[in-house]
Amino acid sequence: MQSKVKGQVIVVTGASKGIGFATAQVLASRGARVALLARGEAGLQEAAAQLPADQVFTAAVDVCDKAGVEKALDAVIAKWGRIDGIINNAGFQFARRIELMPEAEVRKMVDVNFLATVFACQLAIPRLRKTGGGRIVNISSATVRHDNEFAHLALYSASKAAMDKFSQELREEVKKDGVLVTVFSPGAVATGSIANFDPAALPEAMGAWLEKGPKFDGMTTADVIGEAIAGCFEFPAGVAVEFMEVRPQMLTPKLLENEVK
Repeated sequence: MQSKVKGQVIVVTGASKGIGFATAQVLASRGARVALLARGEAGLQEAAAQLPADQVFTAAVDVCDKAGVEKALDAVIAKWGRIDGIINNAGFQFARRIELMPEAEVRKMVDVNFLATVFACQLAIPRLRKTGGGRIVNISSATVRHDNEFAHLALYSASKAAMDKFSQELREEVKKDGVLVTVFSPGAVATGSIANFDPAALPEAMGAWLEKGPKFDGMTTADVIGEAIAGCFEFPAGVAVEFMEVRPQMLTPKLLENEVK
């Protein structure tokens, strides 16, 4: 049976690696044309080289730069004539106690995890409407609903919770235009993002996490999550996955600080 995404044009933010790239790979394998948006040009080109040349477009842009994102979307339309969907995947995660979190980290998490999604949706809606509708998939986090994912992620989970509620309200505003909104919530994924945490703050966060118990539900891979996200585009027009959460269900010993890579 032919995939419903064949021939569609789907924009993916945070697409040069991890969940974003894994999702783009699945979509391209099903015949979609994918526009990869991310900050780093080198990473984008490396990702694009792994996809069919006639099915990929790249734009190096900071998702917090609304004008830059608008320019990127218009470039996609100039190339392929339309946009059928957008996956707002770009995110920023940092583990630190709230009272110790610098203002710059606070603002970055709110900007990337929430406001960038708001801006991207504002830009995508009229462009999707012109094609008769489409899909918006906003990537949330299981930390909103499960406090044993990790510790000291209060602001990260709060910024994702704000995005969840925004998406819920947005769904009611745009469904009359055939624009369907999905919130997709992944559990712990082995993407190496913990390597970006401040080494000075990580031991305290790890200790707080271990205090919650010696085991957690485990980790999955970006490939598994990418398949699930791509599946949200396989429903008939007018039918949407409103919310999906995909988490491991394997009780797993928590790693000690010196084992985290």
